[in-house]
Amino acid sequence: MYDYDYREDFEDYGKHCWLLTPWKGYRSATIVGLTDKGYIVQVSSGAEIVVYPDEIEID
Repeated sequence: MYDYDYREDFEDYGKHCWLLTPWKGYRSATIVGLTDKGYIVQVSSGAEIVVYPDEIEID
């Protein structure tokens, strides 16, 4: 999956968020991981992307 370690046991895991800049037309996402750089979020298509904390708004 990714070349670096990521965690799935943190407070924001599973929370809904909004991408401040749409990714391929998607704005709505779910937080599925945490890295040293930011969050891994999953959009409804199933794609997972890495975003910085200032690139999302958590519900």
